[in-house]
Amino acid sequence: MSLTARTSRDVLHVFQDHLNKTLNRTLTRYRLRFFLRSTKSDHASLAFFNNRGVAIAVPLPPTPWHLSINYELQAVPEGKEHGLKILEYKHRLHRTSSIDDEAEVRFEYVSPDIDPDFPYSRHHVQFHRDARSASSDDFSLSKLHIPTGGVTIEHVIRFLIADLDVPPLTEQWEAELQASEERSREWRG
Repeated sequence: MSLTARTSRDVLHVFQDHLNKTLNRTLTRYRLRFFLRSTKSDHASLAFFNNRGVAIAVPLPPTPWHLSINYELQAVPEGKEHGLKILEYKHRLHRTSSIDDEAEVRFEYVSPDIDPDFPYSRHHVQFHRDARSASSDDFSLSKLHIPTGGVTIEHVIRFLIADLDVPPLTEQWEAELQASEERSREWRG
């Protein structure tokens, strides 16, 4: 069963609510908000924004990490309902709140709808330009689009908590992530 709802607006909000519920139960109190791309409201960007409407990376205290999330979404008609299509995502870990500063780690997806001629792995991870391989100073991980499977927000949250020592908001964070992953699996069929 894919993620569907009665209207294009509804399907976008179901997805937003799901992500915010997961983030707010496990990692941060900040909420993802929409920036609508068209007057028909079938395209939208979903990200963290400050009070001036500027996309930001939110702090993850007491660590030095900041998280930026950006989804480019499209609601598509499916019979009498609307389904959700993820056109692009960017899950990025920064040292500052500015998304203009280069991320330390980026998990990204670029669909054929966004860039049909994208020459790299559509699902990939990249690292900051100063991250170097132990084998050579001329080899920069920031230039590679290292293939991955799809990276969900649950994967990123688990990485932040388990590997980067970002404190979870609850001791039941693993159960919260499992419940969120199960819901996402139901949508993917």
